[in-house]
Amino acid sequence: MQRLGIRRKTLIALLGVAVPALIAFSALIILTTAHILQQNAGRQVSTLASRSAQGLAELVDHSQTTLRTMAGSPELDAFRTAALGGNQLQLKTVLARMEQSFLGWQKLDPALQAIRLIDPVGHVLVKVKEGKVNQAAGPPQQPYQMPMVHFVGGRDFFQAALQLPQNSILISNLERGKIDEEEAFCPAMVRFAMPLLAGNKRVGVLVINVWGDQAGRLINRVIAEQEGSAFLVERNPADKKRNGIYLFHRDTACEFGDQTGSQRTVLNDYPPEITTAWMNSDHGITRDPRTRDMLAHAFYSPYGQQDRGWVVVVNAKRDFFLGPLATIKRLTGLWAVVVVILATAVSLFFARSLTRPLQGVVDGVRRMGQQPQERIRIAVGDEVGFLAAEINRMADAMQEQAEEKLRVEEQIRTTEKLASIGEMAAGLAHELNTPLGNIKALALLARKGVAQGGCDRESLQGDLDDIADQASKCSSIIGGLLSFARRSEGVPASHDPLTLLQDAFALVRLRAEKLQVALQCTETGPLPRLYLDGDQLRQVFVNILLNAIDATPGGSVTVSVQAEADRMLFRFCDTGCGIQAEHLDRIFDPFFTTKEVGQGTGLGLSVSYGMLQGMGGQIEVASQPGTGTTFTVILPVNTAAENSL
Repeated sequence: MQRLGIRRKTLIALLGVAVPALIAFSALIILTTAHILQQNAGRQVSTLASRSAQGLAELVDHSQTTLRTMAGSPELDAFRTAALGGNQLQLKTVLARMEQSFLGWQKLDPALQAIRLIDPVGHVLVKVKEGKVNQAAGPPQQPYQMPMVHFVGGRDFFQAALQLPQNSILISNLERGKIDEEEAFCPAMVRFAMPLLAGNKRVGVLVINVWGDQAGRLINRVIAEQEGSAFLVERNPADKKRNGIYLFHRDTACEFGDQTGSQRTVLNDYPPEITTAWMNSDHGITRDPRTRDMLAHAFYSPYGQQDRGWVVVVNAKRDFFLGPLATIKRLTGLWAVVVVILATAVSLFFARSLTRPLQGVVDGVRRMGQQPQERIRIAVGDEVGFLAAEINRMADAMQEQAEEKLRVEEQIRTTEKLASIGEMAAGLAHELNTPLGNIKALALLARKGVAQGGCDRESLQGDLDDIADQASKCSSIIGGLLSFARRSEGVPASHDPLTLLQDAFALVRLRAEKLQVALQCTETGPLPRLYLDGDQLRQVFVNILLNAIDATPGGSVTVSVQAEADRMLFRFCDTGCGIQAEHLDRIFDPFFTTKEVGQGTGLGLSVSYGMLQGMGGQIEVASQPGTGTTFTVILPVNTAAENSL
């Protein structure tokens, strides 16, 4: 039994709407979440970079404040006075007190790596380094006639600091310091220098070295290692060797590439579109096209210059700031599966609730097709139930119409049969008149002989035999006519096709003799029996033969019978006038006739056409005006039905 495809179509339709909508909604959630996470991450890393730059500014400001405080201390004031007066004993005492003061400053501020007092020529008069006093030695040096620790007069940093205005501070590069008399570098530091003036006279320079590891610790605390990294680079396009070098990085091997000889810079490690932003803007956010990591930077210049300073870079890993997105994707996917399952269940329920009643309607219609008296069983009161009720009402109406049609067709067949009987009645009268006259003459002779007493037994027996023979002829003629005229119930049975054809020949023989038409029948090979209503097929043959005889006065009608595979062909060929081309499409229409009024009903071929369709057969016609017409009756050979008898 063929099932409806509505369930599948409904399921596909609902899922076709639900799944794309769910995918679009899930994608919207994921994209929106990713956008929000990226925005939040951007704000966070930008804030971290800005705060780190602010922290560096605070470190520098603290160091500058320390230097200014030291420059304004009583020990430095006493030095200015002694240097201006030229009192050697007083100057020596002041320098000794200054050494102790510098040691105290170092204990108070561990960030101070070294403190130096340098005379205007470049002699280091006092130096405290890493909690120890470096003693001056050697002969007294001009201008103060004091021994020195070492000489720095040839260094650019000292010369630049000496020329600064009062209270101005010179800040060096952040770099690794050089150990005196050695090739090794000490950890990174920054030097802060301030000129010392007594009136209008420059009496020296105060220098402090500040450890750079404070900045390094500040950078390393910006972001956890599992979240990303932070590093400090130098912006200094005027100095190609230092531009883009790493000042601090978790990978210490890449720091100060200009001093270590690695020459490693951010310009080599990152794409130009990223480093260009770092080297030209104060702050911003970029993305690494290779890893999709988020990079925020903030610029700070302790030198007060836009093209020289430090850039804090915070590198936030994509997997970290988009980490919640993986959870959201997982949850969204889980909910999507749940929704798809629910949508499938709802679709199946909806399809089942729809298709079961419809399937019942379809099955009911199929039963009605097999058994017209069957009706659809109405189990629901919804639209499907209403549809079933309407189909039942339509089936009742169609059955009534079909029954009425059968009655009308039966009346038409009966009418045509009666018309055929009427046409044959005149010939039957002549046919019956001869044997009846013979019977009458023989009976009169026999009675006369009996009355005269001259009739012997043998003569009487011969007359009676002749009377019986003539009566049998009359009975045969009347029997054939009655057989043709009786009403048939249309019960199929097994029939010999030639016998049915010969019966039809017998019924139209008198009409053929009257019009001088020769009737012939030929068959090709053995013929199977036909399983059908013999009376109806006999009437079809009679209708076709009568038309052929009327169209062929003085000619001939030949009927050939041929079996082909699973069908049998009866060809009725006449030598009559033929059918006009414009009439060929109408010859099977009811009441269409080309005969004169009173000579035909126009129902013969129409009734024959309908009866053949009821048998599963068909009728074809071929005609040429003036050369004759051929009607071909094609009937199926139902061997299965025949064998079941």
